[in-house]
Amino acid sequence: MQTTSRATQTSHPSSSEWEAHTSLAAELERAKEELEIISYVASHDLQAPLRNIIFACEELNTKQSLSLDKPGQEALQRITNEAARMKTLMQGMLDYLRLETFGPAHSLLDSNEILGVAHTILEEKIQNTGAQIQSDALPPIYGHRGRLTRLFVNLIDNALKFHSQEQPVIHISARGTDEGWEFCVEDNGIGIDEEYNDIIFGLFQRLHTADAYPGDGIGLALSRKIVESHGGKLWVEATPGVGSRFKFTLPISKNT
Repeated sequence: MQTTSRATQTSHPSSSEWEAHTSLAAELERAKEELEIISYVASHDLQAPLRNIIFACEELNTKQSLSLDKPGQEALQRITNEAARMKTLMQGMLDYLRLETFGPAHSLLDSNEILGVAHTILEEKIQNTGAQIQSDALPPIYGHRGRLTRLFVNLIDNALKFHSQEQPVIHISARGTDEGWEFCVEDNGIGIDEEYNDIIFGLFQRLHTADAYPGDGIGLALSRKIVESHGGKLWVEATPGVGSRFKFTLPISKNT
């Protein structure tokens, strides 16, 4: 009886595949370095002149000896407002870039506690709008405390901003799914047309003028990036004139 031995074959990447892999890794590393440079320039070189502009405007506003006519006062106020808006935009851009370049360690967190902190941060806006914030008992989650707090703040703040003529009611809930925990921030606000369901998550994308609804067009883009940095996804289900349900998934455990 003749036996046939078969050598175990191991698949090795070809030289061209290895070169392509190495080239991609190098490009990703260069892209990360460029983002870090942009982040540094935005946080230092660009903010320095902006701070000087804001300081100069404050000085002009407080100078008792300075006499400006009404057009001059209005022009100064416009400069002050635009400088403050530019500062907000720059800070939002920095926060967005840091999500690309900085990956902190995650830990087990109490999402009820995180929601409580978000509620405290938004306390003044909640009182000014007369909003009711309701929540179910929320599950423990794995993630970064600062980023997830920012996520809840952004989504609740968005609901407060786009409220209807009715008293704002915002409900936060969560349920278990095959993908992990699915959270929902539901409101009874103005809602969104379905054709804009994905557009609103783009960086600097706005559906309304700043006069109608103040904002920088960064909050929802940053929120999606935060969720994605946790391995989840964020989307919206909305009906114009009825309200919106912003839903996002988070892992049940650190191994998910």
